[in-house]
Amino acid sequence: MADHTSAENFDQELEGILRELGAAGTTLETPPAAIWDRIEAAVAFDAPLQDEEAPIAPVVDLSERRSRNKRLAVFGGAVAAAALAVAAFAGLMRDATPSLVAVAELAYDAESFDPLGADAGATVSLRDDDGTLEIDFDSSDLPSTAGEDADLELWLIEPDADGQVADIVSLGLIDKDNPGVFDVPEGYDPSVFYVVDISVEPRDGDHDHSGRSILRGALTVT
Repeated sequence: MADHTSAENFDQELEGILRELGAAGTTLETPPAAIWDRIEAAVAFDAPLQDEEAPIAPVVDLSERRSRNKRLAVFGGAVAAAALAVAAFAGLMRDATPSLVAVAELAYDAESFDPLGADAGATVSLRDDDGTLEIDFDSSDLPSTAGEDADLELWLIEPDADGQVADIVSLGLIDKDNPGVFDVPEGYDPSVFYVVDISVEPRDGDHDHSGRSILRGALTVT
């Protein structure tokens, strides 16, 4: 009750003061700009600024994929499921050399793959070049398709829980003597599309995967 009585007395005193001031004494004035600057500084977001070289996106957690120990059945081939973490790096200061993110050993599967790849092999790297993800051939021994009227094509595959193809994207045709570097298209996260595949593609105007894989491997973090 004491608190309630004190509050009523305070309200009455305040009302009396306002009546004595009148309308002229209660006109609002615009505070100086410096006041707002100080207010904004006082209530500014107090989280620390990110370091220019710190990642602005979290590393993808693929612990479940690490625990899988089964072979993929993508296009009938078999590839060990592997973990891949991809982090996006930002900042004005960058290394001139693309940073290595993951690697894949591409191998031939005699039971499922096209015989043209029987003696083939390749190692590729996933690299981050100033924010652009790319697949780079570290080494390769690829077959010729000269007598096939066909080309070699590089793909990234998203497998489903059963190892079947959930989605697939082409990175482009491969020159067997100079495979080069292939950009990963925007919107295709290599932590999801982590199976690297090389196929033989007839020059028939069909842009879908032919099903004639010669090499395949899973990207794994370095």
